[in-house]
Amino acid sequence: MHHKLRWFIFALYMVDHRSRPIGYQERSMGTETQWRSKVRRKIDSLLLAAMLAGGCLVPGCQKAGQRSDYQPRIARTVSSTQLVGTEIVPTLDTPLAETGNVVWCATFQVAWDRLCDDLIGTPLQIANAQVVANRMNNSPVTEAVLPSDSYFTAAGRLEDGIIATIRKEMTRQFPHAHLPNLEGEVGFVTYGYMETAVTFTKPFSDTEQQIRFSDTAGVAQPVSGFGLHQGTDWDLRAEQAAQVKILFSQTDVPTNNVSDGARLSAFALDLTADQTEQQVIVAVLPRAEHLRAILDDLAMKIAKFAPDDSSERLQAIDSLAIPNVAFEVDHEFDELEGDNKLIETPGEFQGLHIQTAAQSIHFRLDKSGATVISESYLVVGATPRYFVVDRPFLIVMKRRSSDEPYFAAWIGNAEFLEVN
Repeated sequence: MHHKLRWFIFALYMVDHRSRPIGYQERSMGTETQWRSKVRRKIDSLLLAAMLAGGCLVPGCQKAGQRSDYQPRIARTVSSTQLVGTEIVPTLDTPLAETGNVVWCATFQVAWDRLCDDLIGTPLQIANAQVVANRMNNSPVTEAVLPSDSYFTAAGRLEDGIIATIRKEMTRQFPHAHLPNLEGEVGFVTYGYMETAVTFTKPFSDTEQQIRFSDTAGVAQPVSGFGLHQGTDWDLRAEQAAQVKILFSQTDVPTNNVSDGARLSAFALDLTADQTEQQVIVAVLPRAEHLRAILDDLAMKIAKFAPDDSSERLQAIDSLAIPNVAFEVDHEFDELEGDNKLIETPGEFQGLHIQTAAQSIHFRLDKSGATVISESYLVVGATPRYFVVDRPFLIVMKRRSSDEPYFAAWIGNAEFLEVN
């Protein structure tokens, strides 16, 4: 079978309920440039993007509970340092490695913006990290991309009780969320949390045969997935297909392998075309220099696609197989942390540094729908000083009102110390 390099991408974003689903073709829309601009603005409303070797997925979601008759697989929470083939990036235009998975979520950007807008009042300037800081400062992603009822964000001084405020509001809005332990920190904290989910109108079915997923190196592994019903219930199959819209498709040159069928070199599917608020897009695209470039490529291909009525809808006779995806990752952006990355922005923050820049991302995509839970926080404080008496020292005892001591000792060796 002929193989091509493919990538998966996931992204959650909001769509104005008054507008058409992304990729909608309107003959009276005007020029291709106007349409591409419309698509591009929607794709800019991203909440989460993750690249996985082999294809491209973009899920959107709405606030909805999981189906009572379905229990999704639970992914084990891991630190990003344990993952050899995955990187967490702070911005969509962060340069990518040549291979592997890439995950991005807007909560870190929202927390960063809160720090700049509410506490500092201007974009951050950070010594030895200005390249990353510039990407954060110039990102078009704002708090407006987050579903209004699915997130919380706040920033403030620890001495003013910001931790108590965060806990109170999180308990009210997201009572089951587990908050990070910020007790004992000093300085300033900015925090962002999002929890949102989508449920497919008609749940898809588990694939009866495993999907042979090929990574960049061409190594194939059998993975589980979901798609159209593969039994004899054609009514169910038709209902599942009816909620899917083809946003674009490109066909390979036919091969000699009959089993390849009409092999597609690239395509994008809207899995929630029947929902007016949100989208779940699955696409197969070539890898690019960063996620932003891949999303631009997706917008361009959608804008150029001109399907007829029969080619833009998934048919019951078509095949659909999408891998299940589940992960829970904790990450620290060490490219922004450390006492060698002092804040240079003039004002009270100058000379301080970001002690912690952390993000957790929980994501699931399967036959029932998609869920994303993400938390981000930054702790800004002074560079700690270490007062460790580990060499000869002086002891003095005196009255505060007297210039002369009544006891003094110089400890030059361990003879009087409690040696372990």
